[in-house]
Amino acid sequence: MSTNYLKDSKILIVDDTEANVEVLESMLLMEGYENILTTTDSRKVLELYLKFEPDLILLDLMMPYMSGFEVMEQLNRLTKQQTYLPILVLTADASESTKKKALSTGASDFLSKPFDLMEVSLRIKNLLYTNYLYSQVRNQNIILEEKVNERTKELETKNEQLKVALEKADAANRLKQAFLNNISHEIRTPLNGIVGFRSLLKDESVSLDEKIDYLEIMQESSTRLINTITRFLDISLLHSGNMELYFTDLNPELLIYSAYEKYISVCAKKNIELEINTDNLPENLNVYTDENKILKVFDNLVENAIKFTDDGKIVIGCEQFNNDIVFFVKDRGMGISPDFKDRIFFSFNQADEEINKEFEGLGLGLSISKGLVELMGGKIWYNTVPGNGTEFYFSIPLINQDTKITKGDLTGKTAEGNQTTKVLIVEDDETNYYILYFYFYNSNLELLWATDGIEAINLFKENPDISMVLMDLKLPNLDGFQATSKIKAINNQVPVIAVTSYAGIEQRQMAIHAGCDDIIVKPVNKQSLFEKLGKYITITSN
Repeated sequence: MSTNYLKDSKILIVDDTEANVEVLESMLLMEGYENILTTTDSRKVLELYLKFEPDLILLDLMMPYMSGFEVMEQLNRLTKQQTYLPILVLTADASESTKKKALSTGASDFLSKPFDLMEVSLRIKNLLYTNYLYSQVRNQNIILEEKVNERTKELETKNEQLKVALEKADAANRLKQAFLNNISHEIRTPLNGIVGFRSLLKDESVSLDEKIDYLEIMQESSTRLINTITRFLDISLLHSGNMELYFTDLNPELLIYSAYEKYISVCAKKNIELEINTDNLPENLNVYTDENKILKVFDNLVENAIKFTDDGKIVIGCEQFNNDIVFFVKDRGMGISPDFKDRIFFSFNQADEEINKEFEGLGLGLSISKGLVELMGGKIWYNTVPGNGTEFYFSIPLINQDTKITKGDLTGKTAEGNQTTKVLIVEDDETNYYILYFYFYNSNLELLWATDGIEAINLFKENPDISMVLMDLKLPNLDGFQATSKIKAINNQVPVIAVTSYAGIEQRQMAIHAGCDDIIVKPVNKQSLFEKLGKYITITSN
């Protein structure tokens, strides 16, 4: 036990004889004890205990008003069961019965008067040391209990997380199984139609008109099979990040009218009115984007609208909204239930729903649509009222024919009100630059564009506030490896990210050796790109 602990220990002296109190107090002061409280009135012990909280009590037994035995009984009722309160009894009654009674009532030690002060001092030290050890054990127990509780909570949290993970894994397994069953159905059903009716075509008893009908059924089955395989390939390419974009001019109004002609007869068979709305679309507007991907998204939405609408009206159209072209498909079908709203764009979702028993399909259409729209730098969303229809919208950044041919107009586009971050894109392929441009459209990034290494170095020197460089490695005049080295020589604090089709280990090592801070392999996925760049700069959008 340390000297400091002895010095800080609180000792309460209880004796009805003033002379005894003075002797004990003087001895304690000589021994270095400073926190001493005394009383000759045993009735005050409980009050003093609560206020003073002594570490040791020196207690006489034979006192007026309340004996030492009664004091100990009251203290026993007052103190907690886990609390250790050492009591040294000092009494003139040295009988064995008194000693046994005192020790059984609550005394920790017993001395008879007249006592030897040296012995009293040693016994006090022993009791205080015991109390000190007890307090250490109690504190350790408290800490241990807190750690056990903390660990228990951690285990409970992890068990809950594990339970959720297992439930998700189980749901995923059920979903995969449902999808496998569904894709088996979606492949075998049209194959059955093709194979079955092909054999019937060889039957000489079948008339020519019947054979024509059979050929039409085979054509429908072939189309359904091709669509199934195409969608499965699309979702695979999107998930792997290998879907590529091919930009051409698209007249959105012609696309809408083409869709109208394509689906008008299908709608008529279901007694559905198909309506066009392009009132808010400027005349002769061309958009520079991937026409094939737009058609896929629009076809998915229109086919869904027809599938889930028994009668009523479907409105298809598009409009210009700020710097976007917005396509929409509005139906008055069954709508989407609130339970399904958060999962509507997940892959294979229809395969997990009871609705699949009534409507055929893989449940991939909306997931593919979302992936394609985001790949083109746009957004997709919807409004729905269960039992009263759904309105789907998707936007594509508006780059018309006049602006797409001007390189300067494809730089510096940022969201209004955002503090800009300047990024240099070094890319000699115009289409690859357009992809990045669409990804960053309406973001806080101000873009500079260089088409070779020499131009990149000059732009970097002219713009010392550049925060990042996205560097293609295969460039004319001066390749990306050399350009990166020279840029890093100018300012090695600016991160240079290689955006390249080089996937080999040797080229990656060369890029790092040249000074590239990171590498992104083409084709570039928007989400992966933003996650990678987010390590170096902050990207925001409106």
